[in-house]
Amino acid sequence: MHFHETIDDLADSLLDSMADLSTGLIYAPNTTGKTRLAQRLKHRDADGVVLYNSYVEDVFTWDNERRVLKMNLGHELMKTIETQGLDGAIVDNFQHFTSGKIEPILDLANGEVSFGIHSGDDSSGGGIKISRAEESVFVWCVYYTVLSEAVDTLSDPVDLRSTSDYDGLTLAVIDDPVSSMDDVRIVTVALALSDLIKRASGVNLQFVIATHHPLFFNVLFNSLRRKRDRAYVLQRGRPAGWALKRQSQDAPFSYHLALIEEIQLAISEDRVQRSHFNQFRALLEKTANFLGYTGGWGELLKGPDAVVLTRVLNLYSHDRFADTDSSVISVELTDAFKNEFHEFLKAFNWRIAA
Repeated sequence: MHFHETIDDLADSLLDSMADLSTGLIYAPNTTGKTRLAQRLKHRDADGVVLYNSYVEDVFTWDNERRVLKMNLGHELMKTIETQGLDGAIVDNFQHFTSGKIEPILDLANGEVSFGIHSGDDSSGGGIKISRAEESVFVWCVYYTVLSEAVDTLSDPVDLRSTSDYDGLTLAVIDDPVSSMDDVRIVTVALALSDLIKRASGVNLQFVIATHHPLFFNVLFNSLRRKRDRAYVLQRGRPAGWALKRQSQDAPFSYHLALIEEIQLAISEDRVQRSHFNQFRALLEKTANFLGYTGGWGELLKGPDAVVLTRVLNLYSHDRFADTDSSVISVELTDAFKNEFHEFLKAFNWRIAA
């Protein structure tokens, strides 16, 4: 497996490997570089790439006093929504993904969205506060609506297309659209995206999808098993660099092993960060559920630092910035983390290929 020294080299390698492919699906634990990879792909061809990532989410800000979602109308997605008249499609997609009665009311003139409860007649009770998950779904619907419209337009003969705005589009890059969603919505979004990718099979449009969420990855992985689809695991190198490890189409993706390998690599390179604590907790939760530990994941910590590490894992998991915080961890906590992780591997006889 070849490790690339720069994100530029990694992006070049990915696109080269996808020359004859439709889709590149990437599982990437947090802090491995997937957001930088997505940004680099966008910068390579700003007009030919339509990008979804956390920066797109920043286009929308919630005003808690007025209970509206403010939109930056200067962003390319919002310009497309306005010029192509896609606001109605956004509402339809939002209600499909939420399966509820909440109705977005878009005011494009003022760059705002309010939300109401659809009463079944021609009226809606506006001004309700939506959850973080529902806000995340709405932002995704903006991107999804534009992408879906682009696929439909590009499917038409050139002389019959309603607009030429999408003619230069060659790549859709999607970086973790489901971070704040529950499992039901994650599955719904993944299946809809899979269907959209299949609809685009006759269009000269490629997809790169990167995620740290195992459920989202697995649904897409199992839905996209065509010869033109390929799956990877993004890995950090020793001591630096990145590599894309090919995931075999006839073998199930092992979330547990990917997490263990990432944590082992971080320990070996002495770069343990808060995100690795959250990854270890996720690994403990999955293992406890699988083995039927009714007392919770804390029962799996067997070493002398179990009490301390349990408290730290609980603290970090409730910090919304833990996955992105790269601040230095104290030596004491790092040692406790290493000790309990190694005890966990020994206690449950994990066997990881070198």
